[in-house]
Amino acid sequence: MTFFGLLVLFACNSSDQANQDTAATYSIEIVDSLQIDYLGDLWIIDYDSSSQQYLAWGNGDREVLVLDKFGSISSTFNFPTDGPDAVPGWINPIGLSNGGIEFMAAPEGFYRYDFQGNRVWSYKMPSEYFYLNGLKGDPYYSLGEDIAFIRPEKGELDWDNLADLIKNLYKSPILEVIDTASHTSRFTMPFPPNSIFNDGNFHFWTFPTVHKFGNEWILYFRNELKFWVYQEKEGEVLFQKEVSLGVTDAVMEKGVPFENAEDYNELSAYDFPGSIQEIYQAKDKIVVTYHKGVSEDLARQFDRDSPEGRREIEKLKKKYLTVFDFDFNQLQTDNPVPPGLIFTTISLENGDILALKHQDFFETEEDQVIYYKLKLKEVTKN
Repeated sequence: MTFFGLLVLFACNSSDQANQDTAATYSIEIVDSLQIDYLGDLWIIDYDSSSQQYLAWGNGDREVLVLDKFGSISSTFNFPTDGPDAVPGWINPIGLSNGGIEFMAAPEGFYRYDFQGNRVWSYKMPSEYFYLNGLKGDPYYSLGEDIAFIRPEKGELDWDNLADLIKNLYKSPILEVIDTASHTSRFTMPFPPNSIFNDGNFHFWTFPTVHKFGNEWILYFRNELKFWVYQEKEGEVLFQKEVSLGVTDAVMEKGVPFENAEDYNELSAYDFPGSIQEIYQAKDKIVVTYHKGVSEDLARQFDRDSPEGRREIEKLKKKYLTVFDFDFNQLQTDNPVPPGLIFTTISLENGDILALKHQDFFETEEDQVIYYKLKLKEVTKN
């Protein structure tokens, strides 16, 4: 069994934006691995530092696995689809919080289960709602005494008026907040300025991701190489600033006029713009992974409707990372990362970042599911 040579070192040059007196060179290094005895696909979706346990989806229908810090499976169960304890709807997103497994099951509401598969709490949403696509991150966040979550759409989805729904979405707040005692709700986190979704074109759903680091909230969308910082104050999440990755050679998202929204899928079939993959708080740094996209001319050399074509296009999405300090001063950018890794959302308590070894990329079949732990290291300092 290979371990990427155990240590794969990718050094990078310091950014011109960093002060030369404090400029540093960073590297991303594979320092350890989890080798999980499981037959099939296993996707680790969260980590709880207090119990040092991982949460993962397995192969089975709604199969959940709990793993210890070494990657050994400590429990597994399936969320039932029928019977008195059935979990109706679509489970997404899901994570570890408050000593258990928490998730949203649209269009019902929120649930918490213990690690043996027993329901310990649930909250039914006061009205029907839906999302246009999947979410990642936590199912909800604490905001004072209330809970906050990505704002869903209400009522029934009218595909004939999708363009109108999307147009309103591009100017609506990001979060809904509910008082679970009174069932009253409100909205916060205003839609950020200077986004591609402000350009007057149709780009379909924004695929928003929200991270909460104490009182600081970070928002980013798919197909953009920037993010927005918000500050929590007196029960509101208020816009503070925009942070660009400073990438100048990426493929940009184009969109289509709203009058051509019905043809969006056809017109954007070979549109693969650059996009943020994940944002991590790794000890005293903010680390952002991203890819620069694939040009249309290059992508059209492959059949995107075939598994082989999609795999080849994915291989062309070279991944990089950029590093910021906690004041969002950029320390460097365009640092290449090891190929063939699928980054999770997980940053461990020691700052390590977890990434899956993508077997399809290497065209291998491992006996185990392998996750690598990567550490950002400061190599030199002037």
